[in-house]
Amino acid sequence: MSLKSKKAYRIAKYLLGKNETSQSEVSQQTGVAIGYVNEVIHQLADLDIVKVEYGNTRLLDYARLLDKISMDRPFKKLIAETIRLPTSTITDTENMINQYCFTKGIRYAFTGFSGLRNYYEYHISYPMVHVYIDDVDEIRSLEKGQGVIPVVILKPDRPDIFKESKEIQSVSVCEKIQIAIDLYSSGIGRDAAIQFYRNQLWRTVTS
Repeated sequence: MSLKSKKAYRIAKYLLGKNETSQSEVSQQTGVAIGYVNEVIHQLADLDIVKVEYGNTRLLDYARLLDKISMDRPFKKLIAETIRLPTSTITDTENMINQYCFTKGIRYAFTGFSGLRNYYEYHISYPMVHVYIDDVDEIRSLEKGQGVIPVVILKPDRPDIFKESKEIQSVSVCEKIQIAIDLYSSGIGRDAAIQFYRNQLWRTVTS
């Protein structure tokens, strides 16, 4: 069972967001047929990622679930291209993207470390900007430069990315679980993803 499909991915995200639930609740909240929910959850149970008992489904190992998502949905395949802008700092780079997309009416959502910093104070000087862009062709008109900050343009592979994104201080960012998934899958933010999930998400879903 691959978690790459939109339905399976939606189920996996829901389990990351609510670690104890029921199959009927997962079906109702994700809009996925309960038969398919049952199939995905039992496959995850076979991998010791979740435990099913007494009608409940409990997430046992969020790191292993993040790992399976990253294997089934390779982050590299989401990359449309990598560009550099005439900027010298992360902040200036993000601001330039934000202003350009706002002016052109392009849907976008920061993820990775650029998304993380809007939710969680993580003390690291991150090396690049990751952003989902709805119109990759339009973003190619953005002024290029020789800046030191690589901007990784990602293709949104599912509609939920923009549907669930948040606007925080006039900046569009992915929601928390999507950011944790992308950080983990990128290969450069696994420690940050685990720390973010453990401190901000696991604590919430188990309370």
